[in-house]
Amino acid sequence: MDFLESAAVLIPVLTGIEVTIYNSGTDVLEGFERKYCFLQQIQGIYTAVQLETFLKSCVGGLIYDLVEPLGSRLMVFKARDYWVLLGPYVEEGWNEPAARVLLTKLGASESVVIPYQAYRCKLPISDRDYVFKTALLVVTHFDNGIDPQKVKSIQVELGKRESGQTFPGAYHDISIINKRYAMEERFIIAISRGETENAVEFIRGFKTVSSDLRFMSNDLTDQITGAAIVRTLIRMGAIRAGLNAVRIDAISQEFAQKMKHTTSVSELYYLQRLMVERICAEVRAMWENQYSPCVRKAIDYMDINLSQPLTVAEISRAVGVDRHLLTRVFGQETGMTVKQYLAKRRCEIAAELLRDSGISVQEAAAYVGYPDNNYFSKVFKANQGISPQSYQRSSWFPGSTE
Repeated sequence: MDFLESAAVLIPVLTGIEVTIYNSGTDVLEGFERKYCFLQQIQGIYTAVQLETFLKSCVGGLIYDLVEPLGSRLMVFKARDYWVLLGPYVEEGWNEPAARVLLTKLGASESVVIPYQAYRCKLPISDRDYVFKTALLVVTHFDNGIDPQKVKSIQVELGKRESGQTFPGAYHDISIINKRYAMEERFIIAISRGETENAVEFIRGFKTVSSDLRFMSNDLTDQITGAAIVRTLIRMGAIRAGLNAVRIDAISQEFAQKMKHTTSVSELYYLQRLMVERICAEVRAMWENQYSPCVRKAIDYMDINLSQPLTVAEISRAVGVDRHLLTRVFGQETGMTVKQYLAKRRCEIAAELLRDSGISVQEAAAYVGYPDNNYFSKVFKANQGISPQSYQRSSWFPGSTE
């Protein structure tokens, strides 16, 4: 079972194809039905009752390739005492005219098109041969005598056709979707105001509401998908607050990378909370300064291009205001000239490097945009009240003096 458990984790990550492992009992198959059965009357093979009956009739030495009436596929085979289900998946992307024709033939109505699209577009697109090769890799490990040529394709027949086909309540009840959208709007507002606790509360609530929607289970892959939605909403809130887009994107990409490689749902939740706290702190810091839009844009531009040889003229062009107006407003709101702010920020960053990294004074100077080491030392002492060499020595050896 250890190999199958590993396969159930790795195959979805590497291929996008979900893996369901079944031995006995109904819990697993009932979970499969809740997750993948869109129309019970049409997709009877995806219901727990019919799927269990089918598996009992299967022969262990075959790989079964099932195609159900709505066009999705499921590959089924036995590995020792366990049945392995790969999928469902589809071989082609969404085609609305073709979907309408299919639904018409199946006796469904136009009202099913949109929920069917939501269902079908969440199934992975894959080639049948690719899924078959994936199945063979698992089968080969157990060496249970499956002949690669023994693939039994089954076109699942539609059962008794009934008028007025119904679809899952999660799609039928529009109030659930409206509730989720309302929560998302409140979340965006909380982020835009820097309200950390209100935003974190949304993450808890989002999990509850999303559990009523297809494919938002406790499975790690599903939760990573949900986290991507949360990350997008955080960005929207940060943009609404007026945070610099480059800064927002940098933070978002940092957490996207971490979330992609997370190994547990609890760690994923922690990362979502951490991103909320980080962005909300940025928003609060921005609003605490109470700067006008042009000053805030100037500060953002300088922070992003701190090590470049910036001029007031270049900064004013980037902000889109007259240089004399920027100089006057910047001085009124910050109590510093643009050049003084640049020097202050550069020295703050250099001080962090000298305190924490052990790099040389010359390297720190070059990093923050001062190629002339002597000039950097003069500016640093004017801002920090101590030479960079003495600052570094006192940082590494607190008891020492110049």
